Amino acid sequence: MPVEVKARYREGISFELEIRGHKVIADLPSDKGGRDTGPTPPELLVAALASCTGVYAALFARRNGLSPEGIEVEARAEMAQSPARLEDFSVTVRIPGLPQELVDKAQRFIGACLVGQTLKRPNAISLEIKD
Repeated sequence: MPVEVKARYREGISFELEIRGHKVIADLPSDKGGRDTGPTPPELLVAALASCTGVYAALFARRNGLSPEGIEVEARAEMAQSPARLEDFSVTVRIPGLPQELVDKAQRFIGACLVGQTLKRPNAISLEIKD
């Protein structure tokens, strides 16, 4: 089953993203020509990694009799040039009350997050321009 997102121009440089009926605004900060009405596309990519990791952390907690309450995820990526891109992604997960003996198991399970697995592998993008 494919994952599909529609992006429609709003105003300035912003776009409204529609994902299964949910709407999100993507924009640029004012110093980059936008109006800062939403996160930037690179921020959304890092947010996708953080939220996917969080979902896997919550699933892991529940499957191991732990509460997902208080789970926090911080994700970041470095900006690179030539070509402009994100690289060196890192994620830190805090699971309150995680016993030491479950840390390796948590690492393996949470590390299987779909977004993280996607970012770790070479991929292709097909670009088609239409009138």
